[in-house]
Amino acid sequence: MEKEFRLMLRGRERPGPMRQQTYAAEDSVDVRDLMTCTTQHVRPHELSPYRHTLILDGMEYQILYVTRQ
Repeated sequence: MEKEFRLMLRGRERPGPMRQQTYAAEDSVDVRDLMTCTTQHVRPHELSPYRHTLILDGMEYQILYVTRQ
C-alpha cells in the first residue's frame, strides 16, 4: 500500500477556514523555507510546520500539521 500524507492548512494572507490536502509519498511540493525565505521542492515527509509554508496556486498556507495515512 502506498503511503499518503495529509496536511491541514490555513491561509497566511487571508485567514479563513482550514483546508486539507493529501499527497502521495513520492510527490513533490513547493514550500517557502521560513529560515532562508527561499522556495524549495520537498517531499511530504520532509515538511515541518515550524520551518515551511506550503505554496499552492501562488498563495502561501501555514501548515498546521502533517499526518501519515
